[in-house]
Amino acid sequence: MRVTTDDGEPVDIGSAKTQTLLAALALSPGTPLPQSRLVDLVWGDDPPRTAHKTLQWHVAQLRKGLGGPAITRVGDAYRLDVPPDAIDVARFRRHVGDGDPGAALTHWGGSPLAGLDAPGLAGAVAGLTEQWAAAVEADLERRAAADPRGVVPALTEFVEQHPLRERAWAVLMTALFRAGRQADALAAYRRARHHLVTELGVEPGPELRAAEAQILAHDERLRGAASSTALFGRDQDLAATLDAIAAAPVVTLVGPGGIGKTQLALAAAGASGGDHWFVELAGIVSPSDVPQAAADTMNLPHRPGQTLTQSIVTALRTGPALLVLDNCEHVLDGAAALAQAVAAGCPAARVLATSRERLGLSGERVLAVGPLAPHAAVSLFHARATAADRTYDPQAHPAAVAELCHRLDGIPLAIELAAARTVSHRPPDLVARLDDHLRATGARRTGTPRHRTLRAAVQWSFDLLTPAEQVLFQQLSVFAGGFDLPAAVAVTDVADVADVDDVLADLVGRSMLTVAFGPDGRRFRLLETMRQFAAERLRERGHTDLVAARHAQWCVGAVGAVHRLLTGPDEALGVARLAELWPDLRSAVVRARTTADVALADALVRPLVTELPLRGRQELGDWAEHILDLTTAHDGDLRAFWLLWAAERHTQQADPEAYRRLADRYAAPDLPLCRWASAYATGDGPGLRECLPDAVGALHRQDEPYLAAFLSMTSAGPLLGIGRFAEVDAAVGALTDRHRAAGPPTLLHWALQTLAYSAAFQGRSDDSSRYFDEAARVDVPAGTLSANATAEARSAFRRGERQRALRLLLSYVDELLDTANVVAASVVCIEFVNMTAALGLLAEASRMYGYLASANDFGAMAARTLVPMAPALTVDAAARVDDRTALLYMREVLTGLVT
Repeated sequence: MRVTTDDGEPVDIGSAKTQTLLAALALSPGTPLPQSRLVDLVWGDDPPRTAHKTLQWHVAQLRKGLGGPAITRVGDAYRLDVPPDAIDVARFRRHVGDGDPGAALTHWGGSPLAGLDAPGLAGAVAGLTEQWAAAVEADLERRAAADPRGVVPALTEFVEQHPLRERAWAVLMTALFRAGRQADALAAYRRARHHLVTELGVEPGPELRAAEAQILAHDERLRGAASSTALFGRDQDLAATLDAIAAAPVVTLVGPGGIGKTQLALAAAGASGGDHWFVELAGIVSPSDVPQAAADTMNLPHRPGQTLTQSIVTALRTGPALLVLDNCEHVLDGAAALAQAVAAGCPAARVLATSRERLGLSGERVLAVGPLAPHAAVSLFHARATAADRTYDPQAHPAAVAELCHRLDGIPLAIELAAARTVSHRPPDLVARLDDHLRATGARRTGTPRHRTLRAAVQWSFDLLTPAEQVLFQQLSVFAGGFDLPAAVAVTDVADVADVDDVLADLVGRSMLTVAFGPDGRRFRLLETMRQFAAERLRERGHTDLVAARHAQWCVGAVGAVHRLLTGPDEALGVARLAELWPDLRSAVVRARTTADVALADALVRPLVTELPLRGRQELGDWAEHILDLTTAHDGDLRAFWLLWAAERHTQQADPEAYRRLADRYAAPDLPLCRWASAYATGDGPGLRECLPDAVGALHRQDEPYLAAFLSMTSAGPLLGIGRFAEVDAAVGALTDRHRAAGPPTLLHWALQTLAYSAAFQGRSDDSSRYFDEAARVDVPAGTLSANATAEARSAFRRGERQRALRLLLSYVDELLDTANVVAASVVCIEFVNMTAALGLLAEASRMYGYLASANDFGAMAARTLVPMAPALTVDAAARVDDRTALLYMREVLTGLVT
């Protein structure tokens, strides 16, 4: 235990007991330790009678040596107030926690607290020593992967000093085997077993036994660090690579940095069966150096009268062989020239290259390496996390690990780097840090410099782009989702569409962009890690606001195009396009809010508002209220419009009080849309009927004919509840004809279901069944809110298929709860009451009949007209429940009935 100044000069801190006190405080810097705890740590089980008073004297001695502020009293406790990195143990522990054993060992100063009699700190010393031994093992394992022959002496010394550490023996055995010393590797196993048996009376554990079995079997996984690393989710890629090697003289694996090209190439080389050489090109700077790097790897001397390339070709002519050229992108011409020479001069040899882009040779087979599938990404994370931290539990945080891998785009390097941090962060902590992938994934010490951090891997690729490619790459970071060529043109300052198209193709070729081909042509995408890096570069140039403004205007145009699809016969295509657009739309809406641009926000959201009631996109309700926050008292019509959609949102969620709070702040009672919204949110059927004509007229005056018709459709349910059957039949009948001719299908479907309920309320059961059947035949987009399930359940129950009917109804209840569309509870309740009553469950039927009769005007009408067994049911008026509670109760009962 010693103290030095910043200049390295020793500081006198007093007697051995004073040093022990400082040690106790330094092992927990910044943490107050009660005096009773310090007494235990300094004197152990035999403290002096005056221990507390003596402790204070030692504190005074420390303050003399360290300066008064270094030791702070906190109540009955003392705390060492120095930066944690001022303490070598803290630095050591931090590097261990970061998964960097080599750095940790540089801060290890020898046996902890050597020379001090500190029985109370014996446990802390033992823990530190164990951490040191584990760090040495991890560092030796890393060194064994890179230089097995060179690390053998250090490993041998370590296992002799710590003969019971099985992991170290396994690493020594593997290093000896890789160094060509198979017999010595097996002898090491026998020595390890002897120590375990004679000193502990136990046989070697599974790791040592597995190492012996692999050595005896000459298992290829022991041949090198890379080839001994299991591939995850690459079986098909490996098979395709081997097939390509068999068929083509030159095969190139392309993909972005960190995607796993090198690991796949190593696995293919190991599985190819013949001689192979792995040439690492990341460390060279000139294309002309490629032949030298290959010759060095192959241990070829320079032959007089031959170039290095000719010497390589001569060596490869002797038989089947594979030359792997790794990381070719920055020396593409040199790699291509060497590959071409080998292909032309060595019929039995093959070249396997890894690069961001193809070599561009005739006969070259190019295979794109993509992200890992979700299950493979999770398996990789678990494997690397377990290797980094033996206490890691793969079962502890499954959802967080899946989310982590998803948001890291399935990129193996990113996943491995993140997994290495589990020694100091649990998976949920890492997910919380994922707003910046490049920060969350940390760094590692092994591998080439460009792969030690994800940022370095991306920077490597970025630096190789042309200026035009760099500019467009940065500007494309504004897209949160996929985009096409017109979208890319819209956000860039490059005027020529052909130029943008060419640069996009170059970025795809250099693996900086991904591209997919669908019915609508090409769609490009930046992996999230790439996007964050590009956004940083754009921000550094000061161009973020300019490009974001272009992006928002592009979104306005894209929203208009989607609106035209949603309101016509191609509604399903519009729903699909909106799903693609949604991440970018969200980004643009956030920009409008941040800049307080109410006109932009309105232009972005207004064309899509009917997706809230039609398909339950609740985020539109959030945006409606955000837009209200941006308005002023002079924006009367605008406020009235967005209050209408806030009313829709809170009505779906059966929360009229939330709407009233908004209305108190923003409503102008004299405006027709405000009056309609209030009547709709409070279930006031007569009030709704009275103000509907004025509200429809207001939307027509705002040039919103589609929304005017939609408002008439939305009003039909409450009007049915107050018995306005003729009005509903006339208005909705006309809308039915309109939507049959011009779409959209969902509104035709809704209109038919409305007519079906109207007919049912009027006792016209045949007409009701006909309308329900026609509604069921309308092909609506996925996710559309519909009462089809209740009609299907009713029909199945009548046919005697009771279990199927109950399952259908239960599934619909789950859907309503999941989408927060709880206002539809009354529609479900009609069938629930009739089914449970028919099954003899009169108590359950009675409880929900009471809810139905009091839920709203529509429910009351249904209770009077659509429940044949109503006279047998008793209603407890005091047991009234809200929509959500009713749904939860029905789910509980239905779950018990479904077998």
